[in-house]
Amino acid sequence: MEKIKTFQQHELNRIRKNWSESDLAFEKLGRSSNISDYSDREINEMLLGVYKDSKHLMVDEGYFIDLAKAHKASCILVDVSYSRRIKPAPNSILNLQDIRNFYIEDYFIETKEAFSNKNKHKITGYLKKIGGISLGKGQYNYLYSIPNDFKTFFGDTPADLFYPIQRYINGLFFDDDYRISDFEVISKIVISKR
Repeated sequence: MEKIKTFQQHELNRIRKNWSESDLAFEKLGRSSNISDYSDREINEMLLGVYKDSKHLMVDEGYFIDLAKAHKASCILVDVSYSRRIKPAPNSILNLQDIRNFYIEDYFIETKEAFSNKNKHKITGYLKKIGGISLGKGQYNYLYSIPNDFKTFFGDTPADLFYPIQRYINGLFFDDDYRISDFEVISKIVISKR
């Protein structure tokens, strides 16, 4: 089971008591219109924009998309950091084993039909809120950091870059880590598969 950010019990209790002021969309997108029918975990997920029963997710721009209509995911890879002992030549092809962290600008989900007049939806904020990615540090404090833990590939891309989609979209909503498996890394960085 994926580990997601959790809210304090007093926050969940406050939502139960004052649900009409909460801006939660459970009456429209949930399985019940009664807040008492939801567990703490379900309320926690709704606070993060997750409605698993109807497969809806609130994206960064503040509207919901139906993930059942999603067909592709992508991310923008801006830079990488290396193990301390590695000093690659500029513009060289990188070896995946030498990379310590990936630095991402944004993640996106693409849908077959338009939501809010868009087919490409930014989910970077959602992944940050739920704990799937972290803010970078130092010179990368404007990007998101993902450690190179797996040091393997998923298709033509590093598996660690696909992992947030695998766990926090596919696993959380569909219980199928590969439901959306068309994944593209948009980058000028070339990483060797050997």
